[in-house]
Amino acid sequence: MPTWLLLLLGVASRQEQPYHKGNDRPAPWRCDEPRSRARTDLCFPLDDSLRDDGSEDVRLYNMEPEPVKTNRSCCGLPPVKCPANTEYPLTCLLDKVPFATPPACVKRQFKCCLDYWTNRFRLDEAYTRAPPHVRCDSKFWDVYDVQVDDVIFDQRSLMKLAAAFAPWIFVPYEAERVPALTELNGTNSDYVVVAKLGFGWFDPEAAKPDALVLAHNLLRNPARPRRRAYALPRGVKDLKLWKGRCADNRRPDRVRCAGIRLHRDRARKILALRKNGVCERTARTGRHSGILKGAGYVDALSAARYAVSPPGVGFANYRDTEAIVAGAVPILERPRWPPQRGPVVDLHDELPHVLVKNDTAWASLRNDLDHLPSHRPAGDARKHYLPYWLYFILKRLRAANVTEATCMEPRAEKVEAKVHTSCRWAAIGAPWDNLAVNMGPFQNVGRRRIAKPRAWGGEGAWRRKVGRPSGAAY
Repeated sequence: MPTWLLLLLGVASRQEQPYHKGNDRPAPWRCDEPRSRARTDLCFPLDDSLRDDGSEDVRLYNMEPEPVKTNRSCCGLPPVKCPANTEYPLTCLLDKVPFATPPACVKRQFKCCLDYWTNRFRLDEAYTRAPPHVRCDSKFWDVYDVQVDDVIFDQRSLMKLAAAFAPWIFVPYEAERVPALTELNGTNSDYVVVAKLGFGWFDPEAAKPDALVLAHNLLRNPARPRRRAYALPRGVKDLKLWKGRCADNRRPDRVRCAGIRLHRDRARKILALRKNGVCERTARTGRHSGILKGAGYVDALSAARYAVSPPGVGFANYRDTEAIVAGAVPILERPRWPPQRGPVVDLHDELPHVLVKNDTAWASLRNDLDHLPSHRPAGDARKHYLPYWLYFILKRLRAANVTEATCMEPRAEKVEAKVHTSCRWAAIGAPWDNLAVNMGPFQNVGRRRIAKPRAWGGEGAWRRKVGRPSGAAY
């Protein structure tokens, strides 16, 4: 083999990969973090803080039975009619969502409140006139199916919201920290809300002191916690599969393990659960615990009382939210590092869930009434639906005197290397076509990162709806 080729391969092998690609890099604030990136003032050791005899390897939270058994189905009910000239306080977005309420019924619950506040911010007008795609940090995303009255949490909902309120909402995607103001492009430095999306752990310390920080996989310094910083749920992977679900299903299955992609150490955990009789015998331990696609996946979760959801590429994953929306109690793993643990615990503090002590304690979970009770718990799932987070975002925007959403004309920008940009509306047409075509292959249907947006039906439908030719300014 030529010497130059060996040298090239050696350089390529040493290049640091993004966190969400290899996911074998230590998270920030761990004591074994490489010295080049370590922060010695925020170094915390492992902390399991439970007894080591195995008796507390599994804990149940918010699992008290509902006081009165209730059928929460809303199928066949007439549309909700909101009274005219009625004002709703912003706190109506914080209403409790009883656990296992079908998503279509949650939408009915928030119908009038959402209509009032989206109309007050003119968000409904902006979404009607907006194109079906947004561009977040030079990546294109299809948001055509994200509607203004959605209640199911999908990360694309925040992308579309950020485009409507640009530049006040900053969305760093797959970032490990908040960029410094000198690293932001143009008006992005005016942000008042940071909504970090993606798999990697996120350090919010460099955000503006008065900014609201919402993040997937948020880190928090236990010795100096930041105010107004909250961990976000991962959201569902395919929004359209869940929107019309209105039935309060019977649950003949006790635990559902199938439907999990077995990367990292998930296979070892599923194998331990299958040996204990927790997972169904059909649960596999190869690359996938059992392939369930589309409506079949939703039906399987909706028929189960419990759903196993070990950490995947990121600690918070799609299956967490999908189990909760389906009404299945999630079986989760607790982070071992204090900076990771606090935000995760806060996110689930109102939710019925089963918590496994650490990545080695899954073998302690048993399929009995002590670990997995048979009753339906009376918990609150509001933190895993979108209206709860809209409350904090709209409240912060009002404090910054932002009163309405916009549909600004996108313009071609020269973005310097290592400079971050947020989400903006993207008209797919000149001069965007060449950039869009070079975005790479079509990603999974849930995240909707797109390669050739015009090949998707959304762009043409929007053009016909607003009467604008391809490439026209708006």
